Amino acid sequence: MDLLEQADGAVVVGVDGSQASEQAIDWAAEQAVLEGRPLTLVHATGVWSAPPEVDLVALVAAMEAQGDELVSQARARVEAAHVIPDLRSQVVLADPRAALLDASEVAYLTVIGSRGRGAIKTLVLGSVGLTLSQQAHCPVVVRRPHDAEDTGDGLVVGTDLSRHSEVAVDWAFHQAVVRGLPLTLVHTVFDGYPAGIVPADDPEHEDRRARLVSLAERFGTRHPGVEVQCELRRGIPDEALVDAAAGSEMVVVGSHQRRSVLSMMDLNVPKTVIERAPRFVAVVPGPGTTERT
Repeated sequence: MDLLEQADGAVVVGVDGSQASEQAIDWAAEQAVLEGRPLTLVHATGVWSAPPEVDLVALVAAMEAQGDELVSQARARVEAAHVIPDLRSQVVLADPRAALLDASEVAYLTVIGSRGRGAIKTLVLGSVGLTLSQQAHCPVVVRRPHDAEDTGDGLVVGTDLSRHSEVAVDWAFHQAVVRGLPLTLVHTVFDGYPAGIVPADDPEHEDRRARLVSLAERFGTRHPGVEVQCELRRGIPDEALVDAAAGSEMVVVGSHQRRSVLSMMDLNVPKTVIERAPRFVAVVPGPGTTERT
């Protein structure tokens, strides 16, 4: 079975043997259980050139053997903690960026840890995380470095109040239902005042607050039972979201093409949030991107 068949409709998680990867596997397995989804463990061996004196066939065989061992260990870790009827795995000889990006075409969700080891250490958060956050066809969850006991309180989702960000808002509401967590909708204004929360009685941004409340009510109707809070913040969008996420379990942002230097959904926002958020970051593709339902 090839990678696309293994990833179809599944929660896909990258496996590299690092502690960050193990923690990402734990979260992905829990998510697969909560969503009733298959879980697919993917190890991409990477592709490197070798000098002429190196036996390339033997090198590839060794890399695949190591990948099989890592995946076997990951399967044992999952099976020790969860019962997942459809647990899948795949070892591929490919760049991790390309492998996980391909898997995202058919996956329900892709999960990665933010630190790797060895030859792919610089790839996991750097180019892999950035590539997936900008180009993946399905939502991507990045586990930022933190102790397993360091759990946050609730979810935060950023919105620029445009239709482009509504996919991320909808996804965040769904996760709030699935995980039984409160949700905070954050909209940022840049008006020259110091960064911070805009007081509820501030008359300058009544229209934006009303639109934010209306958005919360509309999606709250679709996802009943979610405890919702609306928050206006002053400042630069990426910095405001990182500040808002300080005590949260996860911060959710959208991803689509750059529209303006101060847009909430500019490409620099997911990048900054992935680099600085305290626990989990979810990047949700905008309208027009293929998603599995």
